[in-house]
Amino acid sequence: MPKLEGTPMQVLVEGDRLERVDIMLSRSKGSLLGWLIRLGTGSYWNHAFMIYVIRSAEQGYNTTFIIESGGSGIDIHNIAHYFERPKKYDVGIKRLETDWFQSDKLQYGRKIRGFSLQEIDDKYDHKLILSIARRILRQIILAVLYPWQRLKKDPARRRVHVPRVIGMNINAYICSGFVQWAYYQGIGRLSREKSLDQAQLQDIIFNPRLTGQVTEDKLLSTTPADLANSRKLTWKYVIKNGVVWEASDEEEVGKILRSKR
Repeated sequence: MPKLEGTPMQVLVEGDRLERVDIMLSRSKGSLLGWLIRLGTGSYWNHAFMIYVIRSAEQGYNTTFIIESGGSGIDIHNIAHYFERPKKYDVGIKRLETDWFQSDKLQYGRKIRGFSLQEIDDKYDHKLILSIARRILRQIILAVLYPWQRLKKDPARRRVHVPRVIGMNINAYICSGFVQWAYYQGIGRLSREKSLDQAQLQDIIFNPRLTGQVTEDKLLSTTPADLANSRKLTWKYVIKNGVVWEASDEEEVGKILRSKR
């Protein structure tokens, strides 16, 4: 896991190390909502997005742009928003490297990005996130109160109802669900033209929790943790506290994230 010298913009953007539709994960530092999402999913990451356009002097792009589902809906932003704010964000980058995808990545990537662009007017589900946040906070408070309640002598007074969030999908219909859905829809549409087999279609279902019949709801329930845990995606880089590391597997990523640097 070599450390790469230079800033994220210098190493990854100017160094042309990023590719279209690379999947990116971020950790928002100092964000209560980000903390709640990480707590609810048991992950280091709380947000996900994709590379939309890479830097190309020939096409007039001096930087790289990402597409994400955020507070104002689905938008395109300069990647510098994440790369130049080390006190605010840590970032992880993963890539689908299966042979059939890489052999015609330009066409597959075009379909994924095309579908993403069609969804540009979709709105961010604030109500869902706020509902999830309230439930998690309630569970935290009650989890703290519960041991104290057990000290009471009267059994009737010891009863505290701690609700369990059943089927809780953190970030469902938001960032990571959008990334998973864009891959599935974009390549799924192209599969009708190229006759992809079922094994290939399974390669683009990144959510390791998804079992049984594939449905829109299940795909959209994909969390940042699911993308981070997916073995179908290969780790490429991790940016922690502004330092860029090259990483190839979960073990290396874990060492980087646990380090104090």
